[in-house]
Amino acid sequence: MSKKKKLYQKEKPKGLPLWLGTFGDLMSLLLTFFILLLSMATFDHQKVELAIGSLQGALSILEHGVETELTPPNKVQATPVPRDDPTEDAMNTFASLISEYNEMIKIADGPGINLEESEDGFIIRIPDDLLFDTGSAVLKHNEGKLFLQRLSMELDSYKDILKLRIIGNTDNVQYKVGSAIDNWDLSNNRALSVAEMLIGFGVPSSIMQVGGDGEFNPIASNETDSGRAQNRRVDIHFSFVGDSADNKQKAKDIINKMQE
Repeated sequence: MSKKKKLYQKEKPKGLPLWLGTFGDLMSLLLTFFILLLSMATFDHQKVELAIGSLQGALSILEHGVETELTPPNKVQATPVPRDDPTEDAMNTFASLISEYNEMIKIADGPGINLEESEDGFIIRIPDDLLFDTGSAVLKHNEGKLFLQRLSMELDSYKDILKLRIIGNTDNVQYKVGSAIDNWDLSNNRALSVAEMLIGFGVPSSIMQVGGDGEFNPIASNETDSGRAQNRRVDIHFSFVGDSADNKQKAKDIINKMQE
């Protein structure tokens, strides 16, 4: 039998591996480089605090309103936003109010409120059925009171640019035996009741005028029931402070736009 050969293990070189020495030199150079940078740097305590706050904000751990910006924001110069024409704004506001109210009235099958242009603004025409009993100047109907309350709330935003003339109107049928002056008195008293209600809701009396035209300013024929119903009304004339001719054209344009 042949003899088995003995295996001899090669001896390892003494000392550290060669790659480890290269790696150590590299780390030493990097450490020296960072120490050099650190020696040249200066620290601002406030910026450090802001940087910490920014980091906390990014991690959703803000506490006690810590500033989340690294640098304070630049001041922004505000640019004025152009506002709508107050005349058009007021018209649209009251038109929307009347539209909403008329939708509510339709459910109850009651008379509606109309918006029309005038010489220097617009007119809101309120049928007497929404406000008064026949031959009475006492405001009793809740639907009319609700409308006047809503109207006064909207007027609060425009009381500096609007003037009001509240005019009562009747048909040509006398509510009691007597002369035409009876209807004239009734129209005045109804207008005064509406004005007092608006004042109670906060509308300044200084922007109001009150009067009555009786049967002498009809908008429909008094020969029919429907015509007489249209004539029994309280008109609230709204006029804008400023040039009347210009305001008349604005009101006309706005109403035409709403009726398209």
